[in-house]
Amino acid sequence: MSQFLGSHGLVRNPFIEEEAQNDKVFEELLNESDYTFNHQAWDKFFGEPPGRGTSMIFGVKGSGKSALRLALEKNIEHFNREHEESILMLRYDDFNGFLEAFKRKREQQDRRRQEPITLKDFGLAQHLDAILVCGMEALLDEIKSADLPLERLERYRRHDLMMLMAFYVSGPPDRYNRIMTSLANRLLPRGLIKGTLSRLKGLIVGLLTLGIVPLVKRSFYRGVARTVEREILVRDRNMRDVERALRSIPPGYLKDQDVKRGGWRDDDDVRRLFATKFIDIALSLGYQQIVVVMDKVDEPSLINGDRERMQDFVWPLWNNRILQLHPNLSFKMLLPRQLYEAVRKASSEKANEARFDKQKIIYPFRWGDKQLFDMMSARLRICRADPSHPYPLDNLFASAIPQREILSALDKLRQPRFVLNYLYRLIAETCAQADQVGNQPVLISHEVFYQISATIGEDIKQYYQTLGESPE
Repeated sequence: MSQFLGSHGLVRNPFIEEEAQNDKVFEELLNESDYTFNHQAWDKFFGEPPGRGTSMIFGVKGSGKSALRLALEKNIEHFNREHEESILMLRYDDFNGFLEAFKRKREQQDRRRQEPITLKDFGLAQHLDAILVCGMEALLDEIKSADLPLERLERYRRHDLMMLMAFYVSGPPDRYNRIMTSLANRLLPRGLIKGTLSRLKGLIVGLLTLGIVPLVKRSFYRGVARTVEREILVRDRNMRDVERALRSIPPGYLKDQDVKRGGWRDDDDVRRLFATKFIDIALSLGYQQIVVVMDKVDEPSLINGDRERMQDFVWPLWNNRILQLHPNLSFKMLLPRQLYEAVRKASSEKANEARFDKQKIIYPFRWGDKQLFDMMSARLRICRADPSHPYPLDNLFASAIPQREILSALDKLRQPRFVLNYLYRLIAETCAQADQVGNQPVLISHEVFYQISATIGEDIKQYYQTLGESPE
């Protein structure tokens, strides 16, 4: 292999990595091209500024959805370095924890229910809860790395942020308690004198009322914490920890939010209110846009690539009241191709609820043969010792193989993942059969080209049959 690569001036194999998140070659090409993505759907998906506008892209496995997402992330990172009003990106792509907590808590609450808890029970309220968990984590990362100006928040916004953090911060108890204590000291500081006077006032009131008022106050905070733990199902939290976190918030504020009452477990409107508060907080902190990037919906263990389960999981979020909730909130959904059937066959009621005509839908997500040829040529160039000059893909092939046949093979493969695998196999087979002669480059022969091209089609067909979908 090293002999083949060296004969073409390559210092590494351009075709060895098929997963975008581990692909250093792709990352270097992105950096070199100012983070643009060489596909006709890029502008429609991307938005201006980066991430603005809701869009949905439907593509088969290996089509480059993850690469598209990474390009968007790189663009947002670059934009944030160059602009004071930055973009807050929420990665909504790790669903296992949310789904497992939801299933466990629902089963505990609905013990008398005969039928099992399924993904159909995971509704819009739970999606918004999970997105708010992601939102709190994104803000905490920004507070840690960018030193967000929390002092610029109005007092009522500080109460909003403390409440949302108390409800939605994830992680183990010691981390939660440490975060909430730090936030309380920063958002709602009392100071030595004010804190002493407050404690003295509480002591006097307690003595005058024989301890009834402090008891009522503790009971109120405990009631709110108990309700929150019962109504929010996507994460686990000890009620005592939530109660302790809420004590820094005035009880009058919490009473105005009406969160002590029960029955909002599946209430979308309550979550829309929370989401709006989160958006307003982010805008007050200097963000101009919040982008929710949804990916990998086929991967959770409770879904495991099943089309009907994916559809049950995603449908509640296809709701125009959320997708168009606020001009400064957008969703970027990278979805398996099978789900487009649900969009195409949606009933009039569901279609009206989702308003797909208002969302930018990208389907099919395909690559042309010339695009794939240029992509692989760019990978070749950047992996050479001197990456300053073009190195077309057909330089790897014997002159007896015309470019139109190479393009024809790429057209049949269609997806970058398959092309990378195909080229790697061509090189590996060439290395097994040929030796370098003098200083001449080792070339993929006519025989090897047709041998591998004849088998790769069947391999792809079997791959899609395993997934239960069609490559078309």
